[in-house]
Amino acid sequence: MGAAELNQESFVMAVEDPYLTALIGTIEEPAGSSTAAQAGRLTIAWWDTHGTGPSCAELLNAMFTSIAWDDVIEDPGRTLLERREQTELIQRWLISYWTRLGAIAFIPGHDDVVRPGRIYPEPETD
Repeated sequence: MGAAELNQESFVMAVEDPYLTALIGTIEEPAGSSTAAQAGRLTIAWWDTHGTGPSCAELLNAMFTSIAWDDVIEDPGRTLLERREQTELIQRWLISYWTRLGAIAFIPGHDDVVRPGRIYPEPETD
């Protein structure tokens, strides 16, 4: 019986991608969990106000009110259509990530609105 040594270098991104960088920056800890909790609290507030949950687009617009994605993420190497597709991919991933954390509840292809997940307490302010 033989043995082999497996030597792998650490994961290194070969190409810098501005959309991946934006996504990682949004979910990176410690801010990733607090952003997810904020999405959960916003969903609860939306239900309290409207009697139903927000759509994914409404939740993302409420979460990132001052962000014009095309202005924030500079990527001149992609066409406008490709940039919009990348933005939609980031947004779908954020919804999926927040769902996996339990902050919200949403099943793609089944749900029309986002439902609250676990309830996170409001952050303390001094």
